[in-house]
Amino acid sequence: MNQREILDAEIHLSPEKLRSLESELQLLRTQLEKMLELFEEHQVEITAQQSSIARLDQTIHALLSGRTWRMISMPGRIARKFLVPDLKKTLRNVQEQMPSKNCYLVCDEPAPKDPRVRSGSIVVSGWCLAEGGVDCVQVEVTGLPVIETTPGLPRPDVKLALPDLDKTGRAGFSTEFDSTPLANGRHTISVRLISKGNVVLKRKTFVRIDHSKGYANDYQRWIAEFERGQEQFIDIKLHTLKYRPLISVIVPAFNTNPADLTAAIESVRAQSYPNWELCIADDGSSNPETRGVIEKFAAEDNRIKTVFRRQSGGISAASNSALELAEGEYIGFLDHDDTLSPHALAWVAEALNRNPDIDLAYSDEDKLDVRGRRYEPFFKPDWSPDLLRSTNYICHFLVLRKKLLDQIGGFRSEFDGSQDYDLILRATEQASVIEHIPKVLYHWRAIPGSTAASLENKSYAIDAAKRALEKHCERTAPGATVEPEPIRGWWHVRYPIPQATRVSIIIPSGGKEGALRTNLDSLFAKTTYRDYEVVVSDNSKGKAIEELVRSYTDAGKPVRYIDWRNQPFNFSAINNAAAKQCESPVLLFLNDDTSVIEPAWLEAMTELAMRPEVGAVGAKLLYPDGRIQHAGVVMGMYDNCGHAFTGLDGRVPHYFGFSDIIRNVSGVTGACLMARSEVFWRAGGFDEGTFAIAFNDVDLCLKIAALGYRVLFTPHALLTHFESLSKSSRDLVPDSDEVLSMRTKWGAAIQSDPYYSPNLTRNKADYSPRTREA
Repeated sequence: MNQREILDAEIHLSPEKLRSLESELQLLRTQLEKMLELFEEHQVEITAQQSSIARLDQTIHALLSGRTWRMISMPGRIARKFLVPDLKKTLRNVQEQMPSKNCYLVCDEPAPKDPRVRSGSIVVSGWCLAEGGVDCVQVEVTGLPVIETTPGLPRPDVKLALPDLDKTGRAGFSTEFDSTPLANGRHTISVRLISKGNVVLKRKTFVRIDHSKGYANDYQRWIAEFERGQEQFIDIKLHTLKYRPLISVIVPAFNTNPADLTAAIESVRAQSYPNWELCIADDGSSNPETRGVIEKFAAEDNRIKTVFRRQSGGISAASNSALELAEGEYIGFLDHDDTLSPHALAWVAEALNRNPDIDLAYSDEDKLDVRGRRYEPFFKPDWSPDLLRSTNYICHFLVLRKKLLDQIGGFRSEFDGSQDYDLILRATEQASVIEHIPKVLYHWRAIPGSTAASLENKSYAIDAAKRALEKHCERTAPGATVEPEPIRGWWHVRYPIPQATRVSIIIPSGGKEGALRTNLDSLFAKTTYRDYEVVVSDNSKGKAIEELVRSYTDAGKPVRYIDWRNQPFNFSAINNAAAKQCESPVLLFLNDDTSVIEPAWLEAMTELAMRPEVGAVGAKLLYPDGRIQHAGVVMGMYDNCGHAFTGLDGRVPHYFGFSDIIRNVSGVTGACLMARSEVFWRAGGFDEGTFAIAFNDVDLCLKIAALGYRVLFTPHALLTHFESLSKSSRDLVPDSDEVLSMRTKWGAAIQSDPYYSPNLTRNKADYSPRTREA
C-alpha cells in the first residue's frame, strides 16, 4: 500500500472505527483527570507517578501528536472542536490547584523513587520560577559543599503551562556533584529556591549510591546498557551472513611495549568473526622483546603473517610492507598498541552484507587509560565531508576495500605522523560508498607520549596534517587555503569568494525599535565584508521602524525599507516577500534581535555559501551571558528538533570541538541563515502555509538537503542573539499544528539525523551518551 492509499485509509474512517478512537480519547482524558488528582494530593511534588506540570504537558503533547489524534483530526479536525478546550481547561485547573501560584521548584532528576544505583558524577536538574525572580538554586547533600546554580536552560513545556509567570522560557536548571566521597546507601538531596535573598521553596529528592555496582560515569552506564550481553545477538548475526570476505588487519610495529603489543594481537585473535588475517610489519625494532612477541604469535596462529624490516623506515613504510602481505578483499588498520572490540570485524562484515558496495567503513571509538579503563567515547556522525576538512574525525576503526587502496597508492612517508589523515582524504575522494558503523569497535590507548593522550606529544603530526589537507584542497577545492584553529589538530579551510558577490541581508522587524537599532549599529560598525545591502521588512503597526530605517538611509547606509505593516504575522511570508525584491546572488535571513560579535562573520558565511555543493549556512549564536543559543540543529532532539549545545558555555569547545569547527548539520536556525538565491527558490523558499511561525527554517534546510546540497554550521560567524526580545510568550511554545506537520513531513529525518549519533541522548543538547530511558 503506497503513502496515498494509507492516507486515504486513515481519512475515510468507518463509524465503528471513529467510535473506537473516541473511546481511546475518553480513556486518555480520564487518565489526565487522575493526574490532576495527584497534583492536588502531592502539591506539585515530583513523584514516581511523574505528576509535574512538565510530565502532564508531555502527555498532552504526545496525545496531540499521536496516531489517534491524527486519524480523528484529518477528516475535519473533529477532535479539536471537543477535546482541545477540555485539555486547556484541565491545564488551567492544574494551575489553579497549585498551593502557591507565584513560585515553583521542581526536581526532575534524580526522581525520588528512581531505583537506579549510581556512582561518580550525579546530575541534579529541574525547573523553577518565582514571581520576584530567582537568585539561584541551592543543592545540598550532607557531607558535601553546597552547590549554587541559576536557571537558564530552555523549558518550553514550562512556558506553555505558566505563560504569565515564565517570561523567558528558560526556567530549567542543571548541576552535578561528585558522589565519590559519599558512603554507599541512600542519600538525601536538598534543593532550595532562593528569591530576593530568601529561601522561598524547598524540595527533597534521593539518590542511591553504590560504588561497587553503580556507574562511575555516563559512558560506563552506556557500556552496561548497550554493549553487554551482545554475544547471543552477534552469534545469530554471524550465522546469517551470506558474504564472508577475508579482512586483512594491518599492524605496523616498532619497539612496542610487549604487553601492549600482546593485547593488540590478542584482540584480533579474539574476534568473533573468523575470516581474518593479521599482517604485522616490524619496522626494524631494536627491542628484541617486540620481535619475540610477534614471532611467538605467528608460530601459534597461521593466520598471522609477518615481515621484519632490516631498517626503520617510518610508519608509512612499515604499513606498506604489511600491506604487501595482505590478501583480503578489505583492509582494516590497527595501531600496534591499540585494541579492537571482540565483535569489530563481525560488525564490519554485517555492514558489508547489508551493502556490498561499501568502499570505506569507519566506526566509533574510545580511549584506554593507563589502567586499561575505557573512557572518552567518540560517537561519530555519518559521512561528513566538511567535518573531515576541519578534523580527522574518521580515524579509527578504518576499513578500506583493497582495490580502492591499490588505486590511491597506499601510505605516503612524507605525511608520517598524519599518514592516516592523508590516506583518508585521498580515499574519500574516490570512494563511491562511505559507511559509518555506529559501534565502538576500536580502543585507542592513551599512554604517555601517544597522540591519543595529547597532540602536543607529536607536533610533527600537526604539520603533516596541514600539508595533507592542503594537498586535498588542491585536488578538490582549487583556491582554498588552510588555517589552523586555536586548538591544535583543528583546521579552518578558507574558500575564495567570487568577485561581485553581493549579499542581501533580510531583517524582518515586528516593531522592536531598540532591538533593530542595536542590530543595525553593530552590523554597520563591525562588518568587514562590504558588498552587501540591508533590507528591513517592517511588520509592525506604527511608523517607528520606517522612521528608524530612513535615518540610516539618510546617513548613507546601504539599507532598504519594505512595507509589510498591518499584515498578519507570518515569518515565512515576510521573508519570502522580501527575498523576491532582492537581486543579490546571496540571501541572508537575520533576526532583528541579533548583534555582531565577530567582524568577519559575513565573509565566513559567504565563502561557504558560494561553494556549488553547499545549500545553506548557519552561524554560532550566543545568549547575552555567553552561553550557546545555537550551534546547528539536531533532528530527533526532544522528539522533534533542537539546537546543539544550547545553554552550554560559549567560551569553551564542546564534544570534540563540534561547537567550534565547521561541520555538516541537518539544519540551522533562521535567526541567521544564508543561502544562494537560486538554491533558496529551487527549494521553494519558506513554507508560508504549513510553517508560518515555527520550523520554517528547519523545513527549508531539509528541503535543501533533499535536493543534494550540504547544510553547514560555521563558528566563524559569531553573533549575540537576544532571543526573547523579538518573541512573545506565544512564540516560545511551538504551534501544535506545526509540530504535527513536522512529524508528518519529516518523520524519517526526526527518526535518524545522519549528523548526530544514535548513541547520543535525545533529551539533552550536550551530546552526552544516551540511556535506556533516553
